[in-house]
Amino acid sequence: MAKDRKFLSALCTICQDVVSQVAYDQVLSSLVKNAATCLNAKASSVRLLDKSGETLQIAASYGLSKSYLKKGPIEVAKSLIDKQALQGKIVQIKDVGKDKRFQYPRQAKKEGIKSVICLALKCKERLLGVLRIYTDKERVFDDEEITFIRTLALQGAAAIRHAQRYQRLKDLNSIGKTIASQLKTKTVPYTICQSAAEDMFAKGASIMLIARQTEQLEVVATYGLSEDFIRKGPLAADKSIGDCLKGQDIVIEDAAKDKRVQYPKAVKEEGIRSIICIPLKLRDKVIGALRVYTGYRYKKNTEDLEFLTTLADFGVAAIENARLYEHARRGYEDLTRDVWKWYDWGEHPPHE
Repeated sequence: MAKDRKFLSALCTICQDVVSQVAYDQVLSSLVKNAATCLNAKASSVRLLDKSGETLQIAASYGLSKSYLKKGPIEVAKSLIDKQALQGKIVQIKDVGKDKRFQYPRQAKKEGIKSVICLALKCKERLLGVLRIYTDKERVFDDEEITFIRTLALQGAAAIRHAQRYQRLKDLNSIGKTIASQLKTKTVPYTICQSAAEDMFAKGASIMLIARQTEQLEVVATYGLSEDFIRKGPLAADKSIGDCLKGQDIVIEDAAKDKRVQYPKAVKEEGIRSIICIPLKLRDKVIGALRVYTGYRYKKNTEDLEFLTTLADFGVAAIENARLYEHARRGYEDLTRDVWKWYDWGEHPPHE
């Protein structure tokens, strides 16, 4: 009964933090502290997947030394405990010094770590990272404790999602203000690519427009992509994820093997796993696309697509504003030149 009350109190504290805090780093700090103290464990940590989806980076920890945290990269392919956890298993290792699934047994021994339990942090269909709890004595967690740990992981994922939604609102508000306050908004497409990539924790993003003379896609802005990938070759509007240019949101989960991708080899070399393609629409006419390239396998999520669609709409507004401004500027210059010629004031008006 005392254990139940302790677990319930910890969960209430974490739930309150999730609701009241915007920055998820504060929530995760509370999460790892409660995970360790409530379970009478030595330490706890949260690691999140990087943009490649191949390495886990520390996001929060409790009870671990700085030297242990800096022991080296946690690569999913080499750390079987994390690989299994990311596949949906709750992984317990009774003795990290004897179990080959643990990547750094020597450093763990020096840190005084004996047992560990690990499970995934998952927000809807997206894998975010892992929660680990460490003990200094051999231990196997019972069913009641595992239920508590599973709930902690759900709360951790909720904290990240909460912060993500807040950041999305901030990004949209900032881009909207920029478009509203400037006539020449050439920097906005880059900002949109940056926001799309960082929000989706992707490798990069691009905005492309259809060149009506050639029916090819011209890159307007990119973020996070290598020069080799950007210059891989011409993109045909009908061959490069053509359904998107018919007005459909397209999610390609395995880009290197999908026939809709025009340059699968270049995609693989860039480390791209999935591609999200959102059409850019101007008065119901598709003029291009916003693409997001992820290093992890992405599964379609309505909330994500709605956010990216709003970014795409902002991109169209920025491009149209820049076009109208340039058209008005040229019209004014032509009119001024004609007036000077009409009154025989010279061939060209003076420069301001």
